[in-house]
Formats: sequence, structure tokens, C-alpha cells
Amino acid sequence: MSAGILQVCLSASWGGQEMVAFETAELLKNKNLECVTLATVGSPLALRLKKIGCEVLECSPGISESLRNLTTLRRFLKAHAVSTVLVQQLRDLFAVRIALLGFTKIKVVGVSHTFVGISKKDCYHRWVYNRIQHMIALTPVHRQNLIEHLPIAPEKIVVIPNSVDTNWFNPVRRDSLLRKQWGNDDQTLLIGLIGRLDKAKGQSVLLKAAADLKKNISNFKIILVGEETLNEPGALNDLKSQCHDLGLEEHVIFTGFRSDIPQIAASLDILVMSSDAETFGRVIIEGMASEVAVIASKAGGVVDIVDEGKTGFMFKPGNHVELAEKILTLYKDRDLRARIAHSGREKALSEYDFSKVSQRLLETLQADQK
Repeated sequence: MSAGILQVCLSASWGGQEMVAFETAELLKNKNLECVTLATVGSPLALRLKKIGCEVLECSPGISESLRNLTTLRRFLKAHAVSTVLVQQLRDLFAVRIALLGFTKIKVVGVSHTFVGISKKDCYHRWVYNRIQHMIALTPVHRQNLIEHLPIAPEKIVVIPNSVDTNWFNPVRRDSLLRKQWGNDDQTLLIGLIGRLDKAKGQSVLLKAAADLKKNISNFKIILVGEETLNEPGALNDLKSQCHDLGLEEHVIFTGFRSDIPQIAASLDILVMSSDAETFGRVIIEGMASEVAVIASKAGGVVDIVDEGKTGFMFKPGNHVELAEKILTLYKDRDLRARIAHSGREKALSEYDFSKVSQRLLETLQADQK
């Protein structure tokens, strides 16, 4: 086993951060660049990477295994020609910092997938973060947050957004049979929210907006795509109870887990992202790439993605009244809806296309160490 790039992501979960780590390893493999990912044994990331033939160095979870994992990592670094360490989870930085003692020529690139809420400019964090040559933020707003909270020089923080495969998420995947399956006709508005069933994802906010919407129109369907957060049952029953209480049973469809997300996204009339907070919100650019009008909560990095009234609409997080008003506006004005959808597709192609974003990542990883 050899490695030019060692990617580190010790998360045992599966979400946006882990998806990026998976896509990065797959990208480097397809570019014939040597890459090994340090991952937790048995984690979804490790299992998925092995399935597609990516090299994985596994370590055990738990504090009790920390010393053994550090030893494994240092032995790996001594045995292989690693030029760059890419850290996808910032809480892994301390372990990386310790493991890299003595390896002064190895470049470290960090990726922040979330906003930082507290200042980390004390002596300890300065020592941990001074090993980083580049830090990747997802949006300009996110970059400013990192400048304010982390002990990293602004010139080291670059903006590289999440990406979308614009061939995969594409309006040509619109599926008339899928729309009919959901009871659609030409006059029925299909409104979708794609994401795990979780309070933070805001399905409840959309249902409250639907109850308001019902006062003005009757021909709409809410499509909730996703399953409950792993090992956290209860959200589905809560949402179904809410539907009953609001009299929305005939308007709401729970699809559960689906693997045909590109087809679903392209078949909607409006895609809603109503999370309490999102550093980025990948589903937004998936909707834009699918040439579907998007409405997103005005939270975090969303303000850098959605151009109000041009590539989508935004509403105050948790404000179901405002969300309902935005939906109603797009329902009444089909031309506006089409213009927003088209502009969203154009922005996805120009700023978030996988090939373009990947090139920027490769340039950062391969940049000469300063």
C-alpha cells in the first residue's frame, strides 16, 4: 500500500461530511492519484470505500484505543510516501498533530463542514492549528466565521463549496410516471423535502406551512423523502401525528428511504430546505441542478447559495407563515417559478458542477507547500 494523500475522517456516522470524504477518495482514485483514507473500523464510510475499491486504513473507536491508533498512524507515515494529509473532521486534528511530530514536510489541509460557535484562539488551539497549510470553507460566510473563531491566517482559508453532479441531477430525469404515482395532475403542485426525518431538518415547519397553504389552495402534495436518523426513532410517528392534527393526511406522502433521488428532485415543482441551520445545504444545489425552484431557510451558508428572487427564495428559519407565502407566490406565478428554476440550473452549472469544484480541490491538495 502506498499513499500520496492520506485522508482522515474518523466519524462513525453517515452524513454530508462523510459523503464528501467518500467522494474525495473516489475522485482521487479515478484520477489515479494515490490515496488512503484513515477511517473507523466498520463505519459506513469505511464500508462504502472498500466496496468501490478505495484503500482504507482502519482504526478502532474509543479513547482507550487512542494510543494504539496513533502508533498505527505513525507507522503508516514512516512506511509510505505521504505528501499531504487531508483532515475532513476538525476534531481529528489533535490526533493528526501528534502523529505528525517529526514529519515536517507533510502538508496538512483541513476541511470545516460546520460553523464554529466558540473562539478557539487559545494556546492549545494555536498549537493544533498552526500545522495547517490550507483550510477549506464551504461559502464566503463560512470563511468569515472561521476567520473570527480559529487561529488561522485569513490567506490560508480558501472557499471550495460542495459540488453536484449536474449530469446526474438534471431536468431530463423528470419522471411523469413518478408524478402520477403521487397523484399528480397538471394542476397539482408537488413540494418536496429531501433529508433524514429529524427535528433539525424542519419537516414539521413545512407541515405547518402546508396547513396555512391549504387555506388558499387544495391541489398540492407534500413529498417527504427520507428515513429516521439512525438509532433515533420517533420522528416518523411524530410527523404522522402532526399530519393528522393538521388535517393533512391526503396532502402528505412519506416515501421512506429512496435511491432515486435525482429522479425525485427533477420531478418536483418546488424543493424546500427548511433546516434550522445548514453550513451549506447540499440538497439546495441538487434542486437547482435539477432545474427546480428552491425555497430554503435563511441560515448559515445558504445566503451565499440562493440569490433571493433569482435562483430561489429564502425564509426565516422556523417561520412557517413566510414559507407558505413563498410557496403560494411560486404556485400563482408559473413563469416566475420557471425563471427561478432556470437561473438555479445555470448557477449550479457555473459554480457547483462537480468537475469544476473537483479541480479546485485538486489544485489545493497539490499546491506547493509554503
